[in-house]
Amino acid sequence: MKKLFLSAFAMSLIVSTPTICAQTEAIDDFLGLETELLPDLKGSQRFTSPSYHQKEEWRVSEEKVIQDRSVPNKGQRYSIIPWSTLNAEEWLSIDSWLIQREVKDATPDWKIRLRHSEHKELLGKVLQCKGECEVYRGINKSTAQHLTNIQEGDEFKTGKDSVAWIYMMDGSLLRISPDSCVSLQEINVSSKEIFFLIRLNQGHVFWHSRSKNEFMPDTSPETDSWSLPLLVRESNQQYFERSIYKKQNAEEKLYEIIHLEDNAVFDQFKSLNALKSENDKVLSLVTNLMFVTPTGTITSSNNSFDALYVPGGETFFKKREHSKGHKFSLGLRGYLSENDHEIVENAWYKIELNGRSFSQLEDVPGTFQVLELLTKRIKTIELAREIWVRDFSLPFIHLLSNPEKMAHKFGYTVWNENLSDRIKFLSEYTRRVETTNLKSIQNLMTRMEESGKKINSDISEEHYRKSLNHYLLSLKSRYDNKKMRVREMSDVQYYVWILRNGKF
Repeated sequence: MKKLFLSAFAMSLIVSTPTICAQTEAIDDFLGLETELLPDLKGSQRFTSPSYHQKEEWRVSEEKVIQDRSVPNKGQRYSIIPWSTLNAEEWLSIDSWLIQREVKDATPDWKIRLRHSEHKELLGKVLQCKGECEVYRGINKSTAQHLTNIQEGDEFKTGKDSVAWIYMMDGSLLRISPDSCVSLQEINVSSKEIFFLIRLNQGHVFWHSRSKNEFMPDTSPETDSWSLPLLVRESNQQYFERSIYKKQNAEEKLYEIIHLEDNAVFDQFKSLNALKSENDKVLSLVTNLMFVTPTGTITSSNNSFDALYVPGGETFFKKREHSKGHKFSLGLRGYLSENDHEIVENAWYKIELNGRSFSQLEDVPGTFQVLELLTKRIKTIELAREIWVRDFSLPFIHLLSNPEKMAHKFGYTVWNENLSDRIKFLSEYTRRVETTNLKSIQNLMTRMEESGKKINSDISEEHYRKSLNHYLLSLKSRYDNKKMRVREMSDVQYYVWILRNGKF
């Protein structure tokens, strides 16, 4: 029986094998897993005619429905999907898709609009940071250093004993003192002007516009020595000292050291004026600035000024120079306060706590005088500014007449006549928002005082102490052996010296 059973089992395998193979081939055919390539079909074939499933009224042209750029502007990505903040549940929701689809169908250029709304234009670059500097971009924070890009919406903060110089793309300079915070909110470029919107959150800043006047040589030591040397190697006084030293013979070198002549300073001013004259031939745009503090708004046109604000205290400011035809006015707080007050005198002013009035200071505190001193002589920074105007600003200014190329190469949108409407809106919007914020700050301060917390709204010497000490000490060591040896260094040694002394 056992043998019969095994024989029957063997016969069943033999009989069932063709059936299994047939099923396997059928499955392969069904899945399209043929081992051989079928020949191409030739001749007329009997399929469904195109008129049955391709009617003219059903055809949708992509160009008519979706408008987009073939190549995004500089700073924009090809993909407009916000991958970093994407909510998967909302993204897959059919209700959200229907709403978005309705809006997109009604707005064929929605992709271009979305790109513009999320694009952040370049306001400037960090020229120098001595100490601790931080840039907040949304919720992200990064350390700022030489050549760091500053975009719209960035918040710049300096730490204790830290100073930063920011080069703006129109050629203006912004010096941020220690323990200060500034929000650089907006830049708008037109064929005639460049507009900036900046807010001072706390601390002291110095806004320094380009001047058309020639610089007169001055051999006095530079006042902001804490920011020197700069990493722009061709701007430092030591660069010109090395150039002179290389051309001198032994007797001339000895004469130079004994008499401590400042020929390098004269060469530095000569280079500054020559480069500035060349840049002025092209750079003829007017710079309009809306500078916002919690208690007031300064509107400036090609002026230089200081501004100081302590949270919970008054705002102080001073226009440095009086230039004919250049506007400098102050807007106060209040929902109905629409009038601007023109500032003419070259003096310090105080805006009251409530932002409703201002007055000229009779007695200027010594703190303000020190802050003015630190930016009195800055020839190295002025020269670095002109070098960057030539390298960074003039290339995009040359393209103001070609908006398409400007947007593609530099990422700027060239405004037309409606820029004035934008400025009017920002003036009204800022005044109303800051009025509400100021009331909230006052309520918060009142509650803190009632709870026994001490509020220090006095002006601190931290805004200038490090810079002043460095300036006074540099006067003593102006001609010490370490500084005199810089002129003897090779190019590599000079570069290393700048890195060691210019960054930290």
